[in-house]
Amino acid sequence: MLIFLLFFSSLLLIYSLTKKEPLAISVVNVQHLKPRLNLQTIPIDIFANEKDSDVANFSLKTINQPIFPSPVCNISDYGAIGDGKTKNTVAFADAIEDCFEKGGGQVLVPSGKWLTGPIHFKSNINLHLDKNAEILFSTDFNDYLPVVFSRFEGIEYYNYSPPIYANNCRNIGITGEGILNGQGQVWWKMDIMKSIDEIYAMGEFNVPVSKRVFGTEDAGLRPSFIQFVNCKNILLEDVSIKNGPMWTIHPIYSSDIIIRRIAVNTNPGKSTDGIDIDSSRDILLEDSFFNTGDDAIVIKSGKDQDGRRVNKPSENIVVRNCSVINGHAGFAIGSEMSGNVNNVLVYHCNFWGSQYGIRLKGTLLTGGVTENILIKNITMQKILFDAIQITTQYETALNKEPFMPPTFQNITMQNISCSRAKGSISLIGLDNTKIKNIFFKNITISAGNNLVVQNASNVDFNHVNIKTEKEPEFENAHNITRE
Repeated sequence: MLIFLLFFSSLLLIYSLTKKEPLAISVVNVQHLKPRLNLQTIPIDIFANEKDSDVANFSLKTINQPIFPSPVCNISDYGAIGDGKTKNTVAFADAIEDCFEKGGGQVLVPSGKWLTGPIHFKSNINLHLDKNAEILFSTDFNDYLPVVFSRFEGIEYYNYSPPIYANNCRNIGITGEGILNGQGQVWWKMDIMKSIDEIYAMGEFNVPVSKRVFGTEDAGLRPSFIQFVNCKNILLEDVSIKNGPMWTIHPIYSSDIIIRRIAVNTNPGKSTDGIDIDSSRDILLEDSFFNTGDDAIVIKSGKDQDGRRVNKPSENIVVRNCSVINGHAGFAIGSEMSGNVNNVLVYHCNFWGSQYGIRLKGTLLTGGVTENILIKNITMQKILFDAIQITTQYETALNKEPFMPPTFQNITMQNISCSRAKGSISLIGLDNTKIKNIFFKNITISAGNNLVVQNASNVDFNHVNIKTEKEPEFENAHNITRE
């Protein structure tokens, strides 16, 4: 452990002396809402049309959906040209500013191909895309400067702006049947491994966030595509999103979020998750489609030491009626979940061709508690590895100490079917048992491998049918019930 600390201390010293300085930080100021802004919302009864009494008992009952004022600001009126070649960054900014000055409303993107740099939101703005509208985001990295506050894999820092970015906004939306095209192929080629090592070390050793500055081609990291930081009352509806730089939809420290009827296509982009709910709460995701280069739907809450420092959970989340093809996991929690995850309901979803179906994953350094999770009525096909996995040993170097493994507890999965999986159900804990109180009911899986339970306690398998020729494996498993 001493050698490990000395190594990273040396790394940080060398880094501080030799790192090429990026452009100066431009901190996005907290937006002081004007008195004339008329921020209106309507409470949405999440389970109003549900017949299943089980979901009606979920702790989250309503979410506030924003209602936008009537002014319409067409970007064409601000000099935008929809030829796919002319850069319209200023026109988008002017339209948003004018609409904001009018008290908020709709920024309209009409039919055409609209090239632009990053779009920065203000409160009470709905970016609405006509059916034949496509926003193309610039492939010039310099357009995404100056740097903005963000979070990279659960660690706070400053970096290139996401293509769509909102900080401290209220009542914002992205709607319409148009396309958001991140043109992320240029970002996917960026060599970020050195920068990843640096940001990890900064988080581990509590380097002040103001000094965690990236945003050059030599020392940069790929930003998320659509990012909301400290925002409230968010609506994403009907849009198609493709080829972002990294994580596609990334709410951070935000609440009252409704995402419905969207399509995300980022496969085969690197780390192009569909939606990463990051230390955020009161969220409804429904009726959406994901074809991603990494986890499709995933919940996070900060990484290791930096996640524990911030200490903000993700909680009160409903996911329903979503379809996933390809990707790493259909639904996942972690691996960055050091700030805790609780009160999650996932139901009526189907996953096809993903590497894992349902995956709850934490490292030996994560810490955090994931609890009160209900996953039900899920159909899976052609899963390349495990249909269901809960692990406290995800991609962790065993020589790092001290261990701070996560806890997974009070988790129920029921009415789940999977045809053609390599593995069925895998629970991988530690000697001191950090996986406990797990309940499986009405599960049918056709798989190459049977149950694997290591270092877990109080696990109930009720009407669990694994169609395989392999025998189940139990190691240090306590209070295991099979009916």
